[in-house]
Amino acid sequence: MSNITHKIPLDTLNTFQVSATAKHFIQIESVEQLLQDYKEIKQYPNRMVLGGGSNCLFVDSFDGLIIYPQLKGIKVIKETPEHIELRVAASENWHQFVQYCLNRDYFGLENLALIPGTVGAAPVQNIGAYGVEVESFITTVDCFDFSTGEQIVLNNEECGFGYRDSIIKRAAQGRYLVTHVSLVLSKKLFPVISYAPLKAHFSNNKNISATQIFDKVVELRQQKLPDPEQLPNAGSFFKNPVVSNQQYKQLLNGFPEIVAYPLEDRRFKLAAGWLIERAGLKGKTFGKVGVHKNQALVLVNYSDNDGKNILRLAETVIKKVFELFAITLEPEVRIFQDSMQ
Repeated sequence: MSNITHKIPLDTLNTFQVSATAKHFIQIESVEQLLQDYKEIKQYPNRMVLGGGSNCLFVDSFDGLIIYPQLKGIKVIKETPEHIELRVAASENWHQFVQYCLNRDYFGLENLALIPGTVGAAPVQNIGAYGVEVESFITTVDCFDFSTGEQIVLNNEECGFGYRDSIIKRAAQGRYLVTHVSLVLSKKLFPVISYAPLKAHFSNNKNISATQIFDKVVELRQQKLPDPEQLPNAGSFFKNPVVSNQQYKQLLNGFPEIVAYPLEDRRFKLAAGWLIERAGLKGKTFGKVGVHKNQALVLVNYSDNDGKNILRLAETVIKKVFELFAITLEPEVRIFQDSMQ
């Protein structure tokens, strides 16, 4: 008996809450099921893995197979007086996992609080916030490779991490399904408060706790980012662009107040939200979609069921920013435009 179903609505499985349908759909409850169903799954060359649905935009319905993993569990792999290594199933909620670590005095992830999505999506996107990126903690990522039907284990180097990027993200769509992520965390806190809002808040505090960092990050994110359940969105829609030293100096001449962060290779990471705001788009509405009033990096869906209108808004933002700064913003959100026949 087949576990694959057909014409499944995706409205509640994406945080933009746009109307879309999966032509074919399979929910995966275990790695064993994955192995059993592999031959049938392989018959669908057009496939995608859908996790929490918090980093995707369905412009059309999906004319292929959506693989929806529901893999749960957290296990201790190794423990020393200084560190703990955990193996976490891919469908665990990321924010809840951060809380799990905080409650047990496993430190390092407190800056990554309230990032939507699953643990399995974290290495794919190489999530990061407030001066911390998840690649710093990942030891291995277990994947199922649909091109070979084999389970593989990628070490940190093999993941090919980049800014909001990884080899898993760069691979052909639907090739890999992350089943587990292993991370090493510290039992001693090394506070990261380099980002301006944290630095300002903790400037007179010499005994910072992980809980204080966690609480402040949650507060900052809630101030800027709308709750997808209250106002549908996919978090930061665009990547922060990285420019050369020369480019940065040219921009500085025209825009001395530009928000930028120096990188180790003499390049600069620009705040995409600032660029969008400076282009006059913050808080603007376009029909039933718009740019969020508190954080210009977030595109929101007020009451539109059509993902095409969100894509048109993204294209408008890209165009306006390019006209002003000669910089092309790249979406951080994955955009799916596979029309059903």
